Amino acid sequence: MSGSTRPLVLIVITCLAAIISMVSFAIWPVFLVTLGGEWNLSNVEIGWVGGAYFIGYVAATPVLVGLTDSIDAKRIFIGGSLATATGSAGFALFADGFWSAALAWSIVGAGLAGTYMPGLQILNARLSDDMRIRAVPFYTSCFSLGTGVSFLVNGTLLAYVDHKVAAWVGAGGAFAGAMAVLILVRSRAPQRRPASKARHPLDLRPAIRNRVAFSYILAYGAHTYELFAFRGWSFALFALIGARHGLSLGLVTGLVSALTLAGMAASIIGARLCLGNGRHRIISLVGMASVIVAAVSSLVLGAPVWIALGCLFIYNVCIMLDSGALTVGVVSVAGEGDRGALLAVHSMVGFAGGSLGAPAVGMMLDLGGGGDRLDAWSGALLIMGLGSALVALIQWRAWRRHGFAV
Repeated sequence: MSGSTRPLVLIVITCLAAIISMVSFAIWPVFLVTLGGEWNLSNVEIGWVGGAYFIGYVAATPVLVGLTDSIDAKRIFIGGSLATATGSAGFALFADGFWSAALAWSIVGAGLAGTYMPGLQILNARLSDDMRIRAVPFYTSCFSLGTGVSFLVNGTLLAYVDHKVAAWVGAGGAFAGAMAVLILVRSRAPQRRPASKARHPLDLRPAIRNRVAFSYILAYGAHTYELFAFRGWSFALFALIGARHGLSLGLVTGLVSALTLAGMAASIIGARLCLGNGRHRIISLVGMASVIVAAVSSLVLGAPVWIALGCLFIYNVCIMLDSGALTVGVVSVAGEGDRGALLAVHSMVGFAGGSLGAPAVGMMLDLGGGGDRLDAWSGALLIMGLGSALVALIQWRAWRRHGFAV
């Protein structure tokens, strides 16, 4: 089996494998615009199908990420990609309503638990400390690139095929990601801990004891609540605004894909902005700015199309500015043998928040009269903005407690 030890090549391979493994990510956020009506789902039910993805992720994370401290993350990544392929195939073959769709989608989410943070652990185990800090924001931002590619692929497929074909495409992408890592990434045994410091691979208490890391983890939970509330419903919102102004489905697809790519750049910029400027302080300021932009966006949905969509673009950038910074914060304060445990809790708390975002938006849409009403969407944006308000509060308190340096 071949593999490269060159850091840049390793980063590129891992990032590309993570991206193609995520082709299925946007199947539900895109096809909900047709399946919600076909299956007679309420907006809350639509939201919970999206939330099931993150529930599956949270359920699988303690095992799959926690084990990366004692098992080569490469093996876990491969298994996670194959689980994603299985869930996508199940969605194509069996999904015909709320429960079957939620079950299949939770399996796809569990697969992400085996690729996202384990992919980061592939890099952590094979890169120097300096290269690791530089690589983390690029890798985490590839989550945005992966979602952007997924929205582009599935938005394009929406115009020509049904959800079953899209799900088979997603399954193929995940299988290809597994094969890429199997063939191109060299195996490496995790660093052994001294016997006196031995820890069960599923013991996640190091994350609780590390108060600085835990402040980033709590903020990440609030961040992902907002992020996945926005991403889970962004295609539907853009499609609604586009239909009111005569924009084509292809243009809407391109805009939503560009939205996630802009988020990728914002994540990298935000992580770099924190270097030497106080990570807690910068993240708290970004959170405050995001709350303001969410409020403004909620007020201009009925404005001329480019004002409405422009504000939503800015809001997306504000959401993503602290994404990479929060993960870098956890990695930077984690001990070598505890990094998997900290990243497991980081992912669990984060995606637990993510599982609540889409249902919260669905609830606001139902309370506001439905997803075809802009005033209902205004309330939904305000509910999303609560995530950034919590991020700002948590990081401001951490800044006051731990100071400028972390």
